[in-house]
Amino acid sequence: MKSQRRVVSTWQLISFMISSMIGVGILSMPRTASETLNEMGWMGPIVGGLIAMLPLLGMVYLSKEYPGLTFIEYSPLILCGEKHVKWGKILCIPWFFIFFSFQFLNAGMVARGFGEVVVTAVLLETPLEAILITLFLIVLFLCMHEVDVLVRVNELLFPIMLIPVFLIPYVSLTSADWNNLLPLHLDSFEALVETGINTFSLYTGYELLMIFFGLAMPGAKIGLATWIGLVFTVVSYALTALAGIVVFGYEELQNMIWPTLELVKTATRTGWFLERLESAFLAIWVASVFTTLGNMFYSTVYGIRLLLGKSIRFQRILSSVLLIPLLYVTLLPQSIVEFFAYARYLTYYGYISTVLIPVLLAIIHWLRKKTFDETQDSKKGVT
Repeated sequence: MKSQRRVVSTWQLISFMISSMIGVGILSMPRTASETLNEMGWMGPIVGGLIAMLPLLGMVYLSKEYPGLTFIEYSPLILCGEKHVKWGKILCIPWFFIFFSFQFLNAGMVARGFGEVVVTAVLLETPLEAILITLFLIVLFLCMHEVDVLVRVNELLFPIMLIPVFLIPYVSLTSADWNNLLPLHLDSFEALVETGINTFSLYTGYELLMIFFGLAMPGAKIGLATWIGLVFTVVSYALTALAGIVVFGYEELQNMIWPTLELVKTATRTGWFLERLESAFLAIWVASVFTTLGNMFYSTVYGIRLLLGKSIRFQRILSSVLLIPLLYVTLLPQSIVEFFAYARYLTYYGYISTVLIPVLLAIIHWLRKKTFDETQDSKKGVT
């Protein structure tokens, strides 16, 4: 591998991971989390984060076994070894297709969620298509550059994203009713697991690290970056869900499309700062959505570029071409109800690339390594 390709530092891995996971989903998350668990809905994001730990363990393990390689490059090695890399690439085609197609479709749903919020809360008279095209052109500009530009953009915007994370719990204290958290009782363990599985979709984006771990600088602390990023995201989601429940109650949350945005509107002590706090919140939230969408779309075109062994010129052409079908996918849902339905179906499809692929690759590599070690030990014994 070319050493100049490994340009991502530990801090950039942290900012990239968090930026990829926190996006549109945080606006509807309190409603989703409390749908089944009711007043205990704040536990949903925690369980979802625990589920995400399993594939992350596999990804960290593989990144240490294959330093400097992305999953596009080490997957054929795991399946067929160094002697049959070409056969390995052929066998991995279904996996690569699932991974790239999920990132592509997920980027479309992120963009659609962004557009729906903007046209219903800020730019009421602006066509949805105009907002989406503007957003896609900015993402396209990002794809015109090498990967170091992408991670620097994430690093630059990450501190701005911290503001809503700490702002939401603060504003919720002004109108919180802590009785909404009572009783502290789980109706069933099955409901907890179901909510954890549903909220697990909030963490989609961490699977991009299967590519960016291979771009980490020599000596970068991959494990540390992974767990800091995951813990930070889990705490952010849990606090947001908790704030929504204590302010509105789980029953009222079910009647809101974007409860987190409504939560910001309830601030009553911010006159000294901003009269309409939700406007400032949305301005900051745009940066969060941009990094999530940009990371997913960039990873798609960059991964295809790595798979085919092409240059940055190919990446620029491919990203320009893919914008047309991406716009079509984004506009496919005809209503907000269809949008949430599409997003749920996409979550089920995403389990393959976000959970199955990294876990399965880690198990196959571990078994091959264990078999090889046992074979070598037996040969030494015979000798």
